[in-house]
Amino acid sequence: MSEHLKKRMIIRKSYFHVFLIILSSFLFYSSSAISEKAKHLKDLAGWDKTTAIIQTHENEIIEFRVLIAQSNKQRRQGLMHIESMEEDQGMLFIFDPNRKVSMWMSNTPMTLDMLFIDKNGKIINIAKNTTPYSTKGISSGGSINWVLEINGGLSDQLNIKNGDHVRLSSIKAHDEE
Repeated sequence: MSEHLKKRMIIRKSYFHVFLIILSSFLFYSSSAISEKAKHLKDLAGWDKTTAIIQTHENEIIEFRVLIAQSNKQRRQGLMHIESMEEDQGMLFIFDPNRKVSMWMSNTPMTLDMLFIDKNGKIINIAKNTTPYSTKGISSGGSINWVLEINGGLSDQLNIKNGDHVRLSSIKAHDEE
């Protein structure tokens, strides 16, 4: 092989390696930028809000300020990349018409309690202390209309059980307070 051909091959390999480095940097920066957008619930701008009010079996009233995931896009986003919520915050997933659902924890760094709620507002299943980042399906256990996600461990701490009832205050558009 001639010296000239060897130099051209070395230059091509160098260009290829530079290209790979630039591409890797771009991909790393892009994924970092995406996760930087929404690390806290308050960072999810533009979502409708409501208050989920739970009446426990002991007639205690517990309120959560929640963002509503109603569109397919919002339900896919959910709490992915969210690192923390205040104790009285959560996310409410709305499924209309009611159906059996399966949730997962992909790209979700914090543990959650998932309350599966039927069309009458009754909690039919609670998945407690879910595993962060898990892609294992978490079944609703029956037909539901809502899933309320709250910080992991709160359902035990607040004595929330299957059979407790959930209702919503009026839904507020994202620009109302």
